[in-house]
Amino acid sequence: MNKNFKTFSIVFLIMISSISCAFLYMQKYNKKSSVPVLEYENYKCTTTNLDKIVKNTSKDKNKKVIRYGNNIRYSRGSVSYNTDFYNEHIKNQNATKASKTIELLDWNTAKNIFKRDSKARVIDVYTHKSFNVQRTMGDNHADTEALTKKDTKIIKEIWNGFSWTRRPVIVEVNGRYLAASMSAMPHAGLDNKPAFVTVANRSSGYGTGANLDVIKDNDMDGHFDIHFLNSTRHMDGRKDPQHQNAIQIASKVKE
Repeated sequence: MNKNFKTFSIVFLIMISSISCAFLYMQKYNKKSSVPVLEYENYKCTTTNLDKIVKNTSKDKNKKVIRYGNNIRYSRGSVSYNTDFYNEHIKNQNATKASKTIELLDWNTAKNIFKRDSKARVIDVYTHKSFNVQRTMGDNHADTEALTKKDTKIIKEIWNGFSWTRRPVIVEVNGRYLAASMSAMPHAGLDNKPAFVTVANRSSGYGTGANLDVIKDNDMDGHFDIHFLNSTRHMDGRKDPQHQNAIQIASKVKE
């Protein structure tokens, strides 16, 4: 009997050990884990280290790629993590926030930041699309032109073609972000004629006069208007209410 009892005990212990190992194995690889699920754009993952998530930046070739810390499992393929990127992100986080403060500046101040001949990046508030411009003229507000054909194409995508519609924008110039308003109707110029010479049939029905088109080969005849706080129209020296309203909207953007 003792012999049978010993045999039974050994078999029982082996069974318990096997069940325990199987349970641990299933716990480790069970796809229905209780680990929290995090979703971002088109990716879904489970992770036990959520504090180290870092969103992608424009430096990523694939803008859908996001970065995570260690101890991670993916439900849609794998994405490598980058702790150096994370550390750099955290290090510069406060400085980045400070540098993106939207400034609501009077035109008398803004015109000395966005000076004539200076280049800037314009960010549309609603779509977040951006394009490059140069201020070429303008005393009462900034008369501005797209730098390239590509920039003109982006402008037309945002406004659904050339348009007098005012839209809130952010003008990024010299590391500063200025609240502004822009209309996207090129006027008073011809792209295929030299700047400032007298020409007939200027764009948008402006008739004969100086060719107010400085940047050539950008698929745009003439220039468009960017207004700032208290800037005025050239035709009557008055503030444009629609532009001023759009500027206020731009000033409230949270970066």
